[in-house]
Amino acid sequence: MVDGDAVEQWQLDTVKVLIDNGMELALIIKNGDDSKPYKSFGDKLLHYPYRQILFRIWHRYFFKPKAKKRINIKNEISPLRFAPVEMTSEDGVISTEVEKSPASMTVMPIIKGISTYFPDADIATIRSYDLDFILRFGFDIIRGDVLTAARYGVWSYHHDDERVVRGGPPGFWEFMHKIPANGVILQQLTDELDKGLILGRLQFDTVLHSYKFHLNRLLEESEFLPLHVCNELIVNGKLEPELSQSKARIQHPPRNLQMLKYFWLCIWRKFVFHWNYYFRQEDWNVGYYTQPSDIHWLKPQKSDYFADPFVISTSNDTYLFFEWFSNKNGKADLAVAKKSENFEVYHKITDFQEHRSYPYVFEYQGEIYCIPEANKTGKVALYRFDETHGRMSLQWDCDLLDGNYVDSTLYHHSDGKWYLFTTPQKQSHTHLMLFVADDMRGSYRPHFNNPVKVDCSNSRMAGKLQISNGDLVRPTQNSTRHYGESITLNNIIQLSEYQYTEETTNEIKPDKNWTYNKGIHTINSDGNLTVFDAKRFTFTWKGFLQQIKQRIYSH
Repeated sequence: MVDGDAVEQWQLDTVKVLIDNGMELALIIKNGDDSKPYKSFGDKLLHYPYRQILFRIWHRYFFKPKAKKRINIKNEISPLRFAPVEMTSEDGVISTEVEKSPASMTVMPIIKGISTYFPDADIATIRSYDLDFILRFGFDIIRGDVLTAARYGVWSYHHDDERVVRGGPPGFWEFMHKIPANGVILQQLTDELDKGLILGRLQFDTVLHSYKFHLNRLLEESEFLPLHVCNELIVNGKLEPELSQSKARIQHPPRNLQMLKYFWLCIWRKFVFHWNYYFRQEDWNVGYYTQPSDIHWLKPQKSDYFADPFVISTSNDTYLFFEWFSNKNGKADLAVAKKSENFEVYHKITDFQEHRSYPYVFEYQGEIYCIPEANKTGKVALYRFDETHGRMSLQWDCDLLDGNYVDSTLYHHSDGKWYLFTTPQKQSHTHLMLFVADDMRGSYRPHFNNPVKVDCSNSRMAGKLQISNGDLVRPTQNSTRHYGESITLNNIIQLSEYQYTEETTNEIKPDKNWTYNKGIHTINSDGNLTVFDAKRFTFTWKGFLQQIKQRIYSH
């Protein structure tokens, strides 16, 4: 459903994602009511919403996020649809593709107050196409029998968490009120305003220093959501929507005083963002304990920090793996401390040109393996840990996956398959991707419904999976307010090539009495020793100079 031939870039991309993944665009429903009631110049002056004039001018002439660029759908959609057909040749039946443009119809809607209804004849025409669902990008507030004209109804985006913010503009009030998380929902519309059946939810951290950047991300990174729901429908054979019970206040476009506040916040928060970037550096350290009340901390040099600890025991020793970050060099290597040395001597075991961190370590068939985070190399690689020649080191074994991924964690499931949990570097706070293989060394294929989760509070890995009281527990990073705010624990309910579900059960926060009490984002245990990291904010000149270098090189 569209209001005309022009749609916004993110809307077009959403349709392309569906088409590129095998869904057929059968019908485009256009709004034929482009007329506006005649008003004299005097009436326009008298009834103009002057209380929102700043918003209207800004939104129409100055606010230009790329995701909202207007695109002519006729030039973009029609050539895209290729339907597979079977043809007979001398060699038998072969499959080929032919061009098939979607049908189009124009509807003159019936307007009653704020509601839009479809004529009975148009509803009958829509039903004749036997559609699975209708994706709404126009027609304002739709009510009536058209809501049931497709098998699974009319689907519509709301780029807010309807339990917190209803109305609009999308993402604006989260920015204004400093709400840490911004939800996005896809709902099946009902006759109740902003109270549809929730088909899917995403959760993004609110970008407080730029509303334009924040809205672009909301629109662009939610484009896969209808496909995600379609894939769940294919696997499960049904939808299990959540009935919204929201009583949140319906928001409206801001008035002039609110827009003046918005302009001020844009300037002030941009300043604060850059001040924190240069002068408020993260300083992580690794702690360990056998009893929670008896915590010991490693002792990095002032210009360095330690993070991402993993622990594993062999017949030779207990090894504590961790990231050793140098502010002077602007990158990290991997290091090991040994129980036999009271974890007081730190041995660097890598010296790569690129950054290394998150040394996920595990044992398989008598060998110790490690998958370090190395997204700058464009590879997820498997290494063997060599402890036999007096000098500990990592020896390359094979590449598991191509791409820029962070915090990759491998799990050998009871179904015999290997599941690689990882996060794309560009969506490092929000997306969880799964890859599956029949052998540890691959090849790895994407999960049927990637990304299996988009949630800033519990997507990115925070350590290895553990069995606890019969449950498979996945620790994750909560980066809602800031990176590494806390750790959330999730019980995995379904894990297969086609399904993935989990529920959040607990949260681990840093102790307020710790020196490092501003965040925690990795935790691991071998049953006897528990290791974790925690952070504080500090300032060093080496860190300051490194931030300047990174900013220069990024441009």
